[in-house]
Parts: sequence; structure tokens; C-alpha cells
Amino acid sequence: MSIVGVTALAANVLCLLLLWRHRGDDINMRSAWMCSRNDVIGNVGVLVAAAGVGLSGSAWPDIVIGLLVAAVFCRSAMLVLRDASREFQFSN
Repeated sequence: MSIVGVTALAANVLCLLLLWRHRGDDINMRSAWMCSRNDVIGNVGVLVAAAGVGLSGSAWPDIVIGLLVAAVFCRSAMLVLRDASREFQFSN
């Protein structure tokens, strides 16, 4: 599990770096960059939660990290929807 988690993290960091200089080009690139950033956050969260569960023997680290990651994803979704709404209003 750790090998897959670290491999996924490395792949998502590479994608994030490739998108970095294009993140402000338009709403599509900003959304793609935010999704890659969220994937990195999710990967780190999974690794931290796994370590926390392994060390504590409790499910709480997984629950807390899961809620935090979900909050980050929801915030990003709200930002993309806000930006898309603005783009739609300007185009009409």
C-alpha cells in the first residue's frame, strides 16, 4: 500500500509541476491545476492517515484526514463553480 501511495504521490506531484505555470491561463487550466493539487493533498493525507492508524491502532486518524481532504475538495469545487459562473456571465 505504501509503495502504491508514494508512486501515486510522485505522479501527481509531476502533474502539478507540469501544470504550475499554466494554472492562470484560463478556467480549464486552473481547474486542472486545482484537481492535481487536490490529488497531491489526498495522497499525502492517505499516507499520513495510514501512519496514524498504524501507530495508534485507531480509525480516528483516517476519519479526521478524510474529513479534512473532503473539505479541501469541496472548497476547490466551490471556487471552480464561482469562476465558471463569472465566465458564463461575461460571455453572455
